[in-house]
Amino acid sequence: MKDLKKRTITAIVMIALLIPVVYFGGIVMEVLASILTLLAAYELEKMFKKENNWSVYNFFNILVSLGSFFVFYYSLMMKNYYLVLALLIVLFIIQGFMMIFTANTDGYSLGNSLITIFYPSIGFSTLAFIRNVNIEELWHNGFFILLYGVIICMMTDMFAYFFGSKFGKHKLCERISPKKSWEGSIAGTVFAVVFGTVFAYFTGVGTYLFPFANDIGIILLLILLSLLLSIIDEIGDLFASKLKRTYGIKDYSQIFPGHGGVLDRFDSYIFVSTALACLIFISSLF
Repeated sequence: MKDLKKRTITAIVMIALLIPVVYFGGIVMEVLASILTLLAAYELEKMFKKENNWSVYNFFNILVSLGSFFVFYYSLMMKNYYLVLALLIVLFIIQGFMMIFTANTDGYSLGNSLITIFYPSIGFSTLAFIRNVNIEELWHNGFFILLYGVIICMMTDMFAYFFGSKFGKHKLCERISPKKSWEGSIAGTVFAVVFGTVFAYFTGVGTYLFPFANDIGIILLLILLSLLLSIIDEIGDLFASKLKRTYGIKDYSQIFPGHGGVLDRFDSYIFVSTALACLIFISSLF
């Protein structure tokens, strides 16, 4: 009961802080996303190095993750993808030097570094991009598209939990997340498809994402998209859970009392926002 109260209070505070940031967007959304990137990168480095002393290499990964966030974000906003190419080339060279001249750096630590650098930066940069992308047809730029992604994640997670708790008998992926069931997963996806499709159709999100389709086509494509995004949501959750299980931790941190860390709360949104950002890029070509 005490834990439920803590979770509820934390959730109310989080929602109260996030609503104005998401509503106004712009630079406040950029600042929030960059802070979340920094915190998530710290959580990953802390998890990877929990049994070792911190070194310059750990702080380097965190700062590079933050820098990568800005590169990805402004590359998307300005449609200048040469910045991303330059970032990848520089990181390739730097990591090569680290592998050769740093005694504690090997293939295993290199893989961890790449997760720290790219996992948070790509996810949160696409989250900010979706909110701030210039879309004249939709109210307040990408606000409705961002809400569409949030609805998909919320419906998937919420109904998967409720139905899984009550009717779950067949484990979805026991070795990664023993509490998840096929019954809960299917229920969460069904509700996500229904709520997501209705929201996206009546707010014009479907018209923007699929400008080449008529009304029936838009509805069918939104059903397929919502289904895909719901599955991606669950993949994102399982990915984060697999990392935690691999390194023997329950939560990434305790920054949100009762809810865990940044990656505990935003693991699914990172994957869904990345997929939506790719779709926005594709739709802009038509």
